[in-house]
Amino acid sequence: MRENYRMTRTPFQWFAIAVTVAQLSCYCLAEEKKQGPFGIEQRVAWTTSRIHGTPDPPLPMVTERAFPNLTFDRPVDLMSVPGTDQMLMVELGGKLLTFHTVSDTSETMLAADVSEIPAAKAVGDALKVYGFAFHPDFERNRQCFICYALKADDPQGTRVSRFHATSIDPLRIDLSTEEILITWLAGGHNGGSLQFGPEDGYLYISTGDGSPAFPPDIHDTGQDVGDLLASVLRIDVDHPEGDRLYSVPADNPFVTTKGARGEIWTYGHRNPWRMSFDSVTGDLWIGDVGWEMWEMIYRAAPGANFGWSLLEHRQPIRRDIVRGPTPVTPPAAAHSHTEARSMTGGHVYRGRRLPELVGSYIYGDYVTGKIWGLVAESSSPKPWELADTVLQIICFGIDRNRALYIVAYDGTLHRLVENPRSNRVSQFPRSLSGTGLFASAADHELAAGVIPYEINAEPWADGTTSSRFIAIPGTTRLGVHQKNNPQKGIIKGEWSYPDGAVIGKTIHLQVAPGVLRRLETQILHREGDQWRAYCYIWNDKQDDAVLSSGGAVDRAFTIEDATAEGGLRQQTWHFASRTECILCHTTRRGSVYGFRVPQLNRDVAYEKLTDNQLRTLAHIGLFEEPLVKGHDVNSPPVDQLPQTPNPADSGVSLAERARSYLHVNCATCHCRGGGGSASIELVDSLSFERTRLVSRPSQGTFGIVDPWILAPGDPYRSVLYYRMSKLGRGRMPHLGSQMVDVAGVQLIHDWILDLPESEAPTDDVARLDSAARSWHKILRFESEPSPREREVAVDGLLSSANGAIRLATALLQPGQTENISKASGELAVRRGSQHSDAAIRDLFESFVPEQMRTKRLGSTIDPQSILTRIASLDRGRELFVKAQNMQCRNCHRVAGQGKSVGPDLDHIGTRMSRQEILINILDPSRRVDAKFQTWLAQTTSGEVISGLLVERSEEVVVLRDSSGKDVRILPDEIEVLVAQKKSLMPDLLLRDSTAQDAADLLEFLSSLK
Repeated sequence: MRENYRMTRTPFQWFAIAVTVAQLSCYCLAEEKKQGPFGIEQRVAWTTSRIHGTPDPPLPMVTERAFPNLTFDRPVDLMSVPGTDQMLMVELGGKLLTFHTVSDTSETMLAADVSEIPAAKAVGDALKVYGFAFHPDFERNRQCFICYALKADDPQGTRVSRFHATSIDPLRIDLSTEEILITWLAGGHNGGSLQFGPEDGYLYISTGDGSPAFPPDIHDTGQDVGDLLASVLRIDVDHPEGDRLYSVPADNPFVTTKGARGEIWTYGHRNPWRMSFDSVTGDLWIGDVGWEMWEMIYRAAPGANFGWSLLEHRQPIRRDIVRGPTPVTPPAAAHSHTEARSMTGGHVYRGRRLPELVGSYIYGDYVTGKIWGLVAESSSPKPWELADTVLQIICFGIDRNRALYIVAYDGTLHRLVENPRSNRVSQFPRSLSGTGLFASAADHELAAGVIPYEINAEPWADGTTSSRFIAIPGTTRLGVHQKNNPQKGIIKGEWSYPDGAVIGKTIHLQVAPGVLRRLETQILHREGDQWRAYCYIWNDKQDDAVLSSGGAVDRAFTIEDATAEGGLRQQTWHFASRTECILCHTTRRGSVYGFRVPQLNRDVAYEKLTDNQLRTLAHIGLFEEPLVKGHDVNSPPVDQLPQTPNPADSGVSLAERARSYLHVNCATCHCRGGGGSASIELVDSLSFERTRLVSRPSQGTFGIVDPWILAPGDPYRSVLYYRMSKLGRGRMPHLGSQMVDVAGVQLIHDWILDLPESEAPTDDVARLDSAARSWHKILRFESEPSPREREVAVDGLLSSANGAIRLATALLQPGQTENISKASGELAVRRGSQHSDAAIRDLFESFVPEQMRTKRLGSTIDPQSILTRIASLDRGRELFVKAQNMQCRNCHRVAGQGKSVGPDLDHIGTRMSRQEILINILDPSRRVDAKFQTWLAQTTSGEVISGLLVERSEEVVVLRDSSGKDVRILPDEIEVLVAQKKSLMPDLLLRDSTAQDAADLLEFLSSLK
C-alpha cells in the first residue's frame, strides 16, 4: 500500500513537484553562473618584469637621518639658539623644544608650551604655532617672537607676539611676558614665517591670503595692499610708535601710497611657507605654496608684486581683480605640479661639509619630497634636482656652524649626503621587447601574467583606438586605500597598487581600411609611492618600440581616406613628453583613471566566452577585498556596482552621456587640484549645480556676446562648447588631442540645447540671435540664394563669435536639419579659415586638410629649422616692410623706412651673425642695451606706462611706447619709475610666422652691412 501511495500523485502534487524542479534548476544555473565559467579561469604569475628604477641618471644627493634618537610631534620650524650649541624646534601644537647638536643626542628640553597661553587654551586644538625668531640682540635683551594662529576666520586670529626668556642655556621662555605686536585674519593660509634682516635688524613676517585651498583668494586680497594679507611685512620692533609696539621703517615701499599698509614689503603671495636671509648677500628668499599648477621660489625686493591671484606664475587665475600698484615680478624659480605640490622654502647653504653646494639656495617640496638647489647669486638662476626623497619636507634649519638640516613632518631630521650610486648606469629597458610585458612585441602578444582589460568610456584621442593591459608582480593583489591623502595620490576606497605594478596601453591609428598602425605604448610604472610615466614609440617595421627620450615629438602620417581629396590626408600625432603624461595623471584623483570599478564594469569578449570583466578579475584573485562589502571577494554582485556610461550609447540619457564625456575628457584637469584654472569641477559624481558650469568665464571670452562657461539652452554662448569646437590656442582638451571630436562636440551641443534656460537672453543677444538665424536660413540646403546673398549671409555670421560658432556647428553636423548646402559650406570654410580674427579663424581650421594648413612656428621654435633653409633676400625685405604678423617696421628703421623705437638696423649684419640675429629675435631680453631697456612708470592715478626712456629731467619724463608714441609725464605725477631687465620687443614675435618667413626675414637683416 505504501508503495502504491508513493506512485500516486494528484495534479496539484505534480504541479508542486514541477515548480520545485524549476526552482532547483534556476538555482543550479545561478550557482553555475556564480562558479563558472569565467573569461579567465586561472591567474598566472607575472614574473618577467625588467622595469626597475628610472632611465635617468642617479641624482647627486640622498638624505640620511640626523639625530636618529630624536622625534618630534608635527614640527614646523627649526633654528639655532644664539650663544649655545642648542637648536630650537617649534611644534605645531605649541611646544618649543631644544636639543644639543650631537649626533647621538636623545634628550629634548621644553623651553615653553604656547598652548598654555590663556587665549590658546580657549581654542584648544585649533591652536597652530607657525614661526619663531630670536631678536638679533637676544643674548643681551632676551627677546624672542612667536607667530601663532587661534580660531579660523577670527579677524585678529593670527598674531605675532614678543616674549622674554628667563634663561638662555637651557632656554626658558616666560609666556606671561607676552606683548601682542601685530595681528591679521586667521584662515587656511596664514604664512607665519619670522626672520630678522641681517643688515637692517627689522622683523620680516610672512602672511598668507587667509583663504582655503579652493576657490582661490576668497578675500580678494592678493593684489590689495590695503590689508596685511598675502604679503611679507617689515617692521621695527625696537622703536614703538604711538599705540603700536612697533614702527614702520621710513623706507618701506608703500609708506606714502594712499590707502596702503606701510608694513608691506612684498605682496601677491598665496601662502609664503618658510623664508630666510642669505647670510652673505642679505637677499631674502621665499618659498610660496601654489594653487593648481605651479610652486614658486621668490627673491624678494622692496615693493615686489608676485602676482597672486592675478597669476599663478604665468597661469592667469583671477582676471576679475585689479592689479596692485606695482608690476608683477616673476619668480626666481617655478616648478610645475608634475614635480612639486607644496613648496617649502629653505636656506642658502654656507656650510663646510658639502663644498659643491656653497652659495646654493636649497629648498624642497612637502608632497613630492624632492630637493633642489639654485645658484643664489645668479641673476637668472636655474634649479637642479639634488635628491628625490620620501620625506614630507616641512622646513629646513641651520645650526651655528651653518650646517643644513631637513625636517620631515613625521618628526624626524635629516641631512644631505653624496649619493654613492651617482655614477651608476641605469639598466632601465630601452625597448618595449625588453620590458618583460610582452612574450612577442612584434605580434603584440602579452607576456604570461599580463592581463588585458577594456573600459566603458574611452577618452577622445584623435580617432585612435587603444588596447589596454595591467601587470601586477607575481600574484600580488590590489588592496584598498583606507584613508585620503590626495597629495600623494591616495584616494580612500580606491585600489592601492604594489611596487612594480604596470598599467599600459598601445595606441593604434587606422592608416588604411582595415590596417592599424601601432603608434606608441604608454605605461605607468609604480615605483615606491608614485607612478612614473614612459612612452615607447613603435618603429616603422612594427616589430618593436623604443623608449622616448622624455621630450615631446610630433610625427605626420599619411592616411588613406576616401572622403579626402585625392584619397589621402595627413594626420600629425603628438607623442607626449613624460611631463605632459603626469599633467593628466595627477595625484589629486589617484593618477589612475581607466582601471577603476565604474570603467571596468562591463562585458568583455574573452578568448572562449563573454563575461563581466570585474567578475573575471575577482575570480582570478586580483583583489584583496570584496568589491561589495559583505560579499565573497571572488564573486562580486556586479549588478550592484557603478558603471560609467558610454557616451556613444544612445540607450543612455543625454545628460548621463554628456557628463560621462566631460568626466573622461576634462575632469583630469577640471577637478580639485587637477590644474585647470577655471573654477569648475567636471567629475561625474558631482551634481550639476556643484560643477559650477553655469557661471561666467574667467579665462577668456573669445569675443562671445554675453558668454557663460555653459549657457543652458544656448551652445553658441557657451565657452565650453566653443573651446571644444576649435583648434589653436585655448582649445579643450589641450592635452592628448589635436583634432576636433565631431561626435563629442555634437553630444555636448545637444545636451546644452536640451538644458532649460536659466535666464532670458539679453536684448543684444536676442537681436544677434535673430540676425544669425536669418543668415543661417539663407544657407540651408532648401534655399537657393544668389552668390551675393550667400556671401552676405556667411560674412554676417562671421561678423560675431556667436554667429561663427553657429556656422561652424552647421559644418560639423552633416545630415542635420540645420545643415547648409555644399556651396555655402565651401564659402564658409574659405572665408572662416582666412578670417582676420583668430578667435573666429580657429573655428574653421579643422575643415581645412592638415597638409594644406599654414604651418606656423608656434611657441616652441627650433632655430635650426630656420637657419638651414634656403632663403630669399627680396622676400625678406618685403616681409620687413609689409608683413602684419612681424611688425618689425613698427619699431625699427632700415634705410629710412620704419619707426625709431628700437635701434636702427642699417648695419646689423656687420655687428651680428645670422645666428646671433635670430637668437636676439627669439629671446629679446637675453641681452638688452641700456639705451633700449624698458622703463615702467606708475602714475599717481594708477596708470601704468612702459617704454624706452627718451628724456628724464626735473621738468618731465618722456617714455616712447611700442607704437612709437612719446608719452610725457610730469615728475610729480610719477609714483614709481623703474628700469626693467626686459626688452620692449615682444617675446614670441615669430610665433605666427612660418619657418620660411623667418628665414627670409633673417636673410634680409643679415644683408644689412
